[in-house]
Amino acid sequence: MVSQRLRALDGLRGVAILLVMGFHYFYHLESFYYKSTLYPYGETFSNVLIFKYGYMGVELFFIISGFVIAMTLESSRSVIDFAIRRFVRIWPALIVSAILTFFLLNWSDAPFALHRRQSWPNFLPSLTLTPPSLWSGWFPKVDYVTGVYWSLVVEIRFYMIAAILFWLFSREKLARNLVIFTLVVYIARALLRRAMPGYNGVYDALFIPDYLPWFAAGAVFYELYKERLAKGAALIMLAVIYALIARVSTNYAMIGRDPVFASAAALAFMVLFWFLATKPESMRLFEVRPLVWIGECSYSIYLYHYAVGMILISQVSKTIGLAPQLLLVAAISLLVLAVGRVSYAVVENPARRWLTKLLIGPPQKPAAAASPAE
Repeated sequence: MVSQRLRALDGLRGVAILLVMGFHYFYHLESFYYKSTLYPYGETFSNVLIFKYGYMGVELFFIISGFVIAMTLESSRSVIDFAIRRFVRIWPALIVSAILTFFLLNWSDAPFALHRRQSWPNFLPSLTLTPPSLWSGWFPKVDYVTGVYWSLVVEIRFYMIAAILFWLFSREKLARNLVIFTLVVYIARALLRRAMPGYNGVYDALFIPDYLPWFAAGAVFYELYKERLAKGAALIMLAVIYALIARVSTNYAMIGRDPVFASAAALAFMVLFWFLATKPESMRLFEVRPLVWIGECSYSIYLYHYAVGMILISQVSKTIGLAPQLLLVAAISLLVLAVGRVSYAVVENPARRWLTKLLIGPPQKPAAAASPAE
């Protein structure tokens, strides 16, 4: 039943958050810009593929989000009902994490914290999930409390786009409409760039053309899972989406990423979801308890992993051997997972249940697995 929680989807969330943690802990862009001064092992792991391309865990989250938001829209009674469900899912844990991270970064004397001192205007883009550029006219140095919030801003844009398409057009054709909209947005951006050499990216902020294909793919897989979409039609839609994803991946060449490898990883994600949608029993590998356990609380882990993890990692001595350094980073990673689990158990899940009951009433269907913001 679609209403039942898909354990494999939780497992994929676990994979996604582990990829992101590996990227941030071993190959963050900061290692390029700041000569690896925050990492005890320097650039030792810069060319390890699973770390170098770990940023794609966020794209995996986006596919999952497209799948689950299509499901959530279908079970929502109205656009207000949908908006409330998104609010209670995202903001309680976000508010608590922003406050705790703010004070942690200002209190700690770790190298990472010293590099990321906070000021109160940083709460504005962080808690409204809007681009810092929107506030920079009043506060020139404004930024997110922690950089990982950027993907939540992208999520919010997708929620708005999906809700508009769902309630203004055929609800049974959301996946098709998303694919068409994604293609139109992408073509329109190409034309805009030709017509306006001084193009400033506002269009990208509104319509997220680089990320929308991932969400659209998730919606296609959901329709396929529900058996409302023929496999042939799904393949055509996914081929269009994949062409856009592969084209966008070439943008990473400027920062030393191989577009061929990035495109191959994206194809692997697509294949995994094809099996999830058509043969769920074949995804048992992703139903193992540790992955599901991590996936269940992946949103809370995502909120804390960067600041907490990097504060601790940046304090690991550069003078000890590589093996002790890796053991300490492994211990730090387990601690971060524990912090995420506590946040999930104490803040995220209770707040979601209580606020849902207060604002909407008892849930009609069990919650579904989702993206980091689900």
